[in-house]
Amino acid sequence: MSKPKHFIYSDFDPGVLLDALSSSIHQGFSVMDRNLDLVMMNHTAMALLQLPIDLLQKDRSLRGVFRYNAERGDYGPGDTEKLVRVRIDLAKMFVPHDFVRTRPDGTVIRVQGTPMTNGGFITLYTDITAEHQQENALKEMRDQLETSLGERTRELAVHQDMLLSSINAIKDGLIISDADGKVVLANNKMFEIYPQLPAFLVRKVHLSDVIRSVFPDEPDRTLDDLSHAAMWGERKYPNGCWYKITRTRTDEGGMLSVYTDITTYKEQHSVLQSHTDELVRHLRKEKELNEMQREFVSMASHEFRTPLAIIDSNAQRLLRRIDKVVPETLKERLGNIRESVERMQYLIDRFLNFSQTQSIGMEIEREQVDLGKLVQSVCDRYQAITRTHSIAVDVTFLPDTIDLDKKLIEQSVSNLLSNAVKYSHENSTVYVTGSEAGGQVLLSVRDEGVGIPAEELPNIFKRYFRASTSSGIAGTGIGLNMTQMILQKHGGKIHVESQVGQGTTITMSLPVIDQQGCRRATRAG
Repeated sequence: MSKPKHFIYSDFDPGVLLDALSSSIHQGFSVMDRNLDLVMMNHTAMALLQLPIDLLQKDRSLRGVFRYNAERGDYGPGDTEKLVRVRIDLAKMFVPHDFVRTRPDGTVIRVQGTPMTNGGFITLYTDITAEHQQENALKEMRDQLETSLGERTRELAVHQDMLLSSINAIKDGLIISDADGKVVLANNKMFEIYPQLPAFLVRKVHLSDVIRSVFPDEPDRTLDDLSHAAMWGERKYPNGCWYKITRTRTDEGGMLSVYTDITTYKEQHSVLQSHTDELVRHLRKEKELNEMQREFVSMASHEFRTPLAIIDSNAQRLLRRIDKVVPETLKERLGNIRESVERMQYLIDRFLNFSQTQSIGMEIEREQVDLGKLVQSVCDRYQAITRTHSIAVDVTFLPDTIDLDKKLIEQSVSNLLSNAVKYSHENSTVYVTGSEAGGQVLLSVRDEGVGIPAEELPNIFKRYFRASTSSGIAGTGIGLNMTQMILQKHGGKIHVESQVGQGTTITMSLPVIDQQGCRRATRAG
């Protein structure tokens, strides 16, 4: 087992931790889920974007933020809904993005969006107003240099010392090559980046050779190759520094390259990414815990109905005939109540394990089971508590014994019977039949109920899904999903056939071969 990357004291309040991490980060950031709804945005991001917190508390959707920006004129003139729709359509593509946005007040913000593996976005907001101004100043200076180079070529030798002093004053590295790609000028900052550059200037080597002096594996490139958009624009150098490289072709066909040190920015970005990953991990963990709790409550409410009905039925019969109950009947009724209580305790243990492992309970606990007797017992219990339906059972041709988890299969049969009774009309019959064919044990439960629309059948085994014909009938939509998982644990399958208004037939199939590869005996007809 790999060691954890971070130490977090388990008893520390996650809310306090999230607040501390959000407040300690100097950049703005937001976390967006797969539905384009804001999960988190720190104060720095809200301040940079000038978003009031009451707006986000009222409507945390990205669409609401876009509409707010459009209405106050951030996106310029135009139809508000159209401006919002264009940006929402781009966001729905969930692709990485990195762009610069200038706000009406002149603030320049760099926006970097990274999609998360489970859907949604993590977006960083960086105030680069000063950097932008510097770049504009540098561009202006670069333009002036290019103009000067064109107009005063003859005077270059005379004023070389002054020019070198000027470019050496620039904190960024600067290197100029002619139309043939040969390096003709560089400032002192470039000598730090490329230590062999002074000798290269004397020999007037190609710009590509200068690059290969630090990165030997780089191919030989022309100026056109270097100015191509696919050429790397940011790179870490052996001295540990990161540089952003801007390349511009001159009017004479040469190239002006500017190297800006972005090491500090990269380090801050790395720290922020680490903090963001930690925040996302905590949020994901909290979501998983909430989902497990919801599934447990939903499953418990669904699966406890049958044993509670049995307990209630037996208790009511005892109360009605309390003066006439003989010991044998009392023992039988109390035995039924005790069996139902044990069944509920078993279900609680199974559901707790289900929530923790996110699978269908614990490992299968196999034993030799008389499947026909098990099915008959479940049907008898249901018939005892069901006054409005008849249950017709034919399990003659089921195997004498089969290797399976008795309680889980019993629960599966109970789920199918419960659905058949629940979704069929009063005074109708539920048919339960068992057989063996092709090395499989088949058990079918057929009702004469409301049925399921054909277009909804592919979804019937999805958790929490309920057919449109079940409207007005209580249910949670987990019974068939749980039954399917139980059968899959046994190497079996489940199949459904249904027509609206005519009823539904659900067939369970289980392999009749045990773990040792032996075929079980079949009941005599």
